[in-house]
Amino acid sequence: MNGKRLTALCLIVVLSLSVIACQKTEEIEETEKVAVEVQTPQVGTLTVDTAYIGTVAPQEQVYVMPKTSGTVTETFFEVGDLVQEGDVLFKIDDEAAQLQMANAKATYESAQAGVTAQNSGARDLQNYQTEEQIRQLRDSLYDTDDKIDELEDTLGDLRDAGGSLSTAKKQAQAGVDQLNEVLVNQSAELQNMNAELQGLNDQLNGIEDKESEEAQAITASIAAMSEKIAVQNGAIDSTKLQLSQAQAQISQLQTQIDSINATKTQIKSGIDSAEDGRETINDNLAMAEQAYAITQNEIYPESDAVSAAQLQQASIGIESAQMQLDFCTVTSPITGIVESVSVEKNGMAAAGNPAYIISNKESMTVTFHVAEKAKNVLTVGDHVTVDREGEQYEGVITEIGTMANAQTKLFQVKASVTGGASALPNGVSVKVYATTQKEEGKLLVPYDTIYFSAGNAYVYCVEDGKVVKTDVTVGLMNDTQAVIEEGLSADSQVISNWSSKLRNGVEVDIVSSDGEVLEETTSEEETVEESEEPAEETPDADLTEEEE
Repeated sequence: MNGKRLTALCLIVVLSLSVIACQKTEEIEETEKVAVEVQTPQVGTLTVDTAYIGTVAPQEQVYVMPKTSGTVTETFFEVGDLVQEGDVLFKIDDEAAQLQMANAKATYESAQAGVTAQNSGARDLQNYQTEEQIRQLRDSLYDTDDKIDELEDTLGDLRDAGGSLSTAKKQAQAGVDQLNEVLVNQSAELQNMNAELQGLNDQLNGIEDKESEEAQAITASIAAMSEKIAVQNGAIDSTKLQLSQAQAQISQLQTQIDSINATKTQIKSGIDSAEDGRETINDNLAMAEQAYAITQNEIYPESDAVSAAQLQQASIGIESAQMQLDFCTVTSPITGIVESVSVEKNGMAAAGNPAYIISNKESMTVTFHVAEKAKNVLTVGDHVTVDREGEQYEGVITEIGTMANAQTKLFQVKASVTGGASALPNGVSVKVYATTQKEEGKLLVPYDTIYFSAGNAYVYCVEDGKVVKTDVTVGLMNDTQAVIEEGLSADSQVISNWSSKLRNGVEVDIVSSDGEVLEETTSEEETVEESEEPAEETPDADLTEEEE
C-alpha cells in the first residue's frame, strides 16, 4: 500500500468519526417536538391545461363579390359601418344590361308576332299533307296484309317438310339403337373369346413338354380360337361402320330439321314484325284520320306547343336580362360590420373579386394548432379559456382537424367564443388554454408537500406522533396539486408545512395554520419507567440524509 492511499484512508476514517459526532450532537439538540400542519389526501380530479397561441376571426364572415364587371356608380357603406341583410352596398353601371333587356323584349315581341302569323296562315296545305299521309298508310296496310299471307303459306310448307324429316329421323334412330345392341352383344362375345384364349395360353405355358400330344392339342385350339377372334373383330368393324353411317344419316336429317326450324323461326319473326307493323300502321292511320276530321280553322295542339315553346324561350331571355340587370345592384347577404371595402365610386368592380368583407361578430372563432397527442385528447364541446391582455373569455371547441399540416405536423382546432367582439378584434393573437390531461378519482395532495431526491419522490407523514418519511409514486401534476399513485391512503396524515427540523422519527405536535395545538402527541419513549436502563443509542441513518 503506497503512501497516498494510506493518507486517503486515514482521512476517510477521520471524516466518518466527525460525522458520527455531529449526528450525536443533532440527536441531543433535536429532542424538542416539531409543530406541524397536516392534511389527508383528497379523492378528486386533476387536470392540466396547455397554453396555445390562437388567431381570432369572426365566426361568420362573407366576401361580397359582384357577379358582373363594370364601373361603380355609387357606394353606400364604409369600413366600420353596420349593415343589415339586404342593404344595397354599391351599384354598377347598368347601361349594357338595359340594352340586353331591350333586346330580350324585342325578341319576345317577334316570337309573339310569329305565333299570330302561324295561327292565321292557310290550313289548305296542312290538310293536303294529311290526306296524302292517309293514302300512303292505307297502301302500306294492304301490302302488309299480302306479305303476312305469303309468309304464313311458306310456314305451312316448312311445317310439312319438317314433319317428314322428323319421321325419317325416328326411323334412322331405331336402326342406330338396333346396331348399338348388336355391337354390345358382339363385344361381349369377343370378350369371352379373349378370355378363353387366355385360358388356353395359360394351359400351354403350364406344360413343360411342348412336343407332347396335350401341348399340340392346346396349340391347335389356340389357333382355332385366334381365327374365331379375327372373324369376330371383322364382324364388329362391320357393325361399327354401319352404325357410323346410320349416325351420319341422323346428323344429316337433324341438320335439315334445324335448317327448317331456323327458317320457320325467321318466318315467324317476320310475321310478328309484319303484324306489329300492321298495328303501327293502323294506329297511324287512325291518328291521321282523326287529325283530318279536325276543322280547318282549328289550331292543332302541336302548333300550340311549338308556339308556347317559342314564347317561353323569349320569356326566359327577358328573365336572363333581368338577372344581369339585378347583378348591377350588389346587396349584403348578412347583417354585420363592414371590415373592408375595395371599390370606390367611378372605379372598376371585377366579377369574382371581393368588393366588401362583412363580419358578424356576435360570436368569434379562435383557431389554434395542437400536436397529435393533444388532438387525440380534445373533443368537440370541450371548454377552453381565451386570454388577451389579462382579460379572459370562455369558449367551446367546435371543430378538430383530422389532417396534420404538411409543414408543421400540427392539427387545426377551432373554438367558438361568444361576446368580447370589441376586445377580440379580427386577426389578433390570443392565448388559448385547453385541458390536455385529466385524471379522475385519484388521491390528490398539494404539490408543495412533495420532496424529490435523486429522482425519487417522498412526503413526510405523521404516524404515532412521529415524522415518517414516506416514498410515493407521483402521477399527473399541475401547479398546485399532484396525483399520488402509490405510497399513501385516504387516511394518511401528510405534513403540509416545511421545517428544517423534519427528520425521520422526530416527535411532532399537530397545529392549525395559526399555531394552535390541535393534537399533542406522546411518544412511546416517555412511558418507559425511569428505573429502566436506556437502550444503547445507535446513529439513525435517516438523520444524516440530505433533504431537499
